[in-house]
Amino acid sequence: MKLVSNTSPLIFLSKLQALPLLHKCFEEIYIPQAVQHELGDLIVPKTIQLKAVSMAGQQFVLGAMGRLHAGELEAMALAQELQADYICLDDLPARRKAQRLGLSVIGTVGVLQLAYRSGHLPAQTFHRYLDNLTQTHGMYLSAKILLKLKQALQDAH
Repeated sequence: MKLVSNTSPLIFLSKLQALPLLHKCFEEIYIPQAVQHELGDLIVPKTIQLKAVSMAGQQFVLGAMGRLHAGELEAMALAQELQADYICLDDLPARRKAQRLGLSVIGTVGVLQLAYRSGHLPAQTFHRYLDNLTQTHGMYLSAKILLKLKQALQDAH
């Protein structure tokens, strides 16, 4: 499977020291230049490839700038150009825009779920990661979604 990622999922996974899960779940992982720029000093694994957006993609980004960041928009353009299986976005307005463009969206938590379901992440670690994301690293998940995720973990055992 092919994935294009935005900045925040990479930052969250890095804070969890879980970036290697991406390569375990996806054969090809790409980021556009704006995401590379937004990552600043964060060093990503060599399995994450930097890929430039086409001129048409750059025009899309310029025309769509506003509430969404350049990284999110470049990631959407790149996901379309590469016909990626998934685009990794956490921000709700960006997720909605990507869905309107016909892209399949996954977020940080979705990547963790995929890793768990694939046997790459034990339930205990998944549970700890959820707690770390919401309590330590500032990710917002509604109480309803958090409860649903933790209930699914318990039901699996």
